Amino acid sequence: MEGYLEILLDALLDTLKMVPILLIVYLLIEFLEYKKVFSFENSKFLKGKASPLFGTLFGCVPQCGFSVISTDLFSKGKMSIGALIAVYIATSDEALPIMLSNPTRILDLIELIGVKLIMGISIGYIAMGLYKLLFNKTKQEEHNEAHDEEHHEEVVHKGCCHHEMEKSKYNWVHPVLHSLKIAAFVLIANIVFGVIVYLIGQEKIEAFLQQSYALQPLVSVLIGLIPNCVSSVILTQLYLAGGISFGAIISGLSVNAGLGLLMLIKQNKNVKENIFIFSVLIISSLIFGYALHYII
Repeated sequence: MEGYLEILLDALLDTLKMVPILLIVYLLIEFLEYKKVFSFENSKFLKGKASPLFGTLFGCVPQCGFSVISTDLFSKGKMSIGALIAVYIATSDEALPIMLSNPTRILDLIELIGVKLIMGISIGYIAMGLYKLLFNKTKQEEHNEAHDEEHHEEVVHKGCCHHEMEKSKYNWVHPVLHSLKIAAFVLIANIVFGVIVYLIGQEKIEAFLQQSYALQPLVSVLIGLIPNCVSSVILTQLYLAGGISFGAIISGLSVNAGLGLLMLIKQNKNVKENIFIFSVLIISSLIFGYALHYII
């Protein structure tokens, strides 16, 4: 019983340490969404030659709400497919705030952001090239026109967790609640991992991870495809605990677009496009993940 109380106390203390940072980050993100989302809608950077670069920078903001916004813009023909994929790859959801709350892992955070920047830009441009080969220009124009006609009504912008955003009102309640929700996820993850280590034993867990080393990027991709904030929390906590490699967390977080992928299935009725987007995400994440898995 004493061992379980110690696990609970350690998990609670570790979680409380990161709450202030989580709160600051999410208040800032909500402010950025509130100030910028409405001006992004008709930007030339969303569909032009520089759109994958813009999408990558846009996606680096640690928030699943931006992938939702990007999906909404793409479904209405206002964002290129290269920019959308760049956003999906570059976003890391809850990983950045959690790693930022661990000062000893700042170098890991910088490496993660650096790799995501390279992946987002390069794969975004590759996706644009492949898209032109597989979907001719006429078809793309018809796709955009059809969406423009279908969605002529006023755009309802979505922020993190799919909450609606208003131009005239800054929603400070949502980032507070979101911070508490993520802190709860982290607390649960810390408790679960702590109990597992306590019951099984650290040496046995390390031995299992070593034996299944080759499967880590693949398993991480499967976890990352779960459309929920908790998947990025699980991947980040596993990495910080030494349970998965840097390549594995890259694989998992590169397909982890949060609610954006659910929005894509719901709003974009072109099944072939959706299959193309999912295929690019999964294949590129596995290639980069396995390369880094055996290099670093």
